[in-house]
Amino acid sequence: MRLHLSLLLLACGTLCRATSVIPPSFPELVSEADGIYRGRVTDLQARRATAPDGTAIIKTYVTVAIDRILKGAARGEITLEFLGGTIGDESMVVTGTPKFNLGGLEYVFVQRNGVQFCPLVAMGHGRYRVLRDPTSAREHLARDNGVPLTDLAEIAMPLNLLPGPVRAASARSAVARALTPADFDASILSEVQRPTVRARIN
Repeated sequence: MRLHLSLLLLACGTLCRATSVIPPSFPELVSEADGIYRGRVTDLQARRATAPDGTAIIKTYVTVAIDRILKGAARGEITLEFLGGTIGDESMVVTGTPKFNLGGLEYVFVQRNGVQFCPLVAMGHGRYRVLRDPTSAREHLARDNGVPLTDLAEIAMPLNLLPGPVRAASARSAVARALTPADFDASILSEVQRPTVRARIN
């Protein structure tokens, strides 16, 4: 049985906002995050839970072992709570929620974990993957959709659009031009040290 998020929208007005995600700029992404962590996914569990209104729901718990804290409280790991998941033949689908794999190296921009249905800034815009090119062994950043992140300005683009330079380049060229984890770390830390910008109004 599959339960889509749209079935829940009638009962929970706060979930309606999930249907229209405004991509953040890089400064907004950093500013709005309660914590920014780089780490490896060590556990994935889907469990039954109960919403505040008593509705039966499924949540997926993603545990990340942290190896770099770029913003937020010091901790060794964090378990992120996402609405949706699969238990047996029953699924609750939340469109736009990132899907994680065990062992994946991730950057997560955490916001209101355990409170909102997706604990990341602007859903998939708050997750970046660290991938390794099998030929060169070079690590690079990719967005939630797997597209190499070649410029911080691309963060403000919808995930269903490819940046012009990426469209024009071969896959190999895009990977070669993508930001490295060191590049991303330095940019985030520099932004964290800037004066706080005003939060977006959605």
